Amino acid sequence: MNTASTSNRLGLWFAHAYVIGLCATLAGAYFFQFGLWEYPCPMCLLQRMFFLLSALGPAWIIIRARKGSVTAGEWAAGWGWAVVAALAGSTVSATQVLMHIVPPDPGYAGALFGLHLYTWALITFVGAAVAAGAALFLTPRALPLDAGLTSPALRRASTATSAVLLAFAASNLVACFFLQGFAWQMPGDPTGYALFH
Repeated sequence: MNTASTSNRLGLWFAHAYVIGLCATLAGAYFFQFGLWEYPCPMCLLQRMFFLLSALGPAWIIIRARKGSVTAGEWAAGWGWAVVAALAGSTVSATQVLMHIVPPDPGYAGALFGLHLYTWALITFVGAAVAAGAALFLTPRALPLDAGLTSPALRRASTATSAVLLAFAASNLVACFFLQGFAWQMPGDPTGYALFH
């Protein structure tokens, strides 16, 4: 296997890592919601949606690679989408950070290593934008040419990664429905699942 083919496959593996990484971030948020019973506010849910939207770009690249070579335009479109969604999500996170930054405001919900989840979301969004930007910068070396067709491991991984993203998108939709129920507006500081009250 030549060096170019190796870097092309690494580019596609990086797309998988990006999607799984953002889904892992959502899994952490689920732990706080369902394990510690800390209900997400509307801004928290909006940040979750931007995580999912950012993951859609590389997920599209992964699905496209299953059908053949990925063009430079498709690669750029997928990672460009990831950057824009991550930057949009970072503005929501930054807004929530600024809402609670003035002492003695205790912040919303619990914290992890001294930082609230919206602060971690801001850090993650900025990191995601940098990572997606790096993938764009490395387009000539990372562009998956025939990697999706020739690697059985990548084909299996593409199925698994797509399923994981779909599962998180569906579960997030269900969680939002449970929180809001049939009300037109969700409370800013939810204390339970409106669907059951």
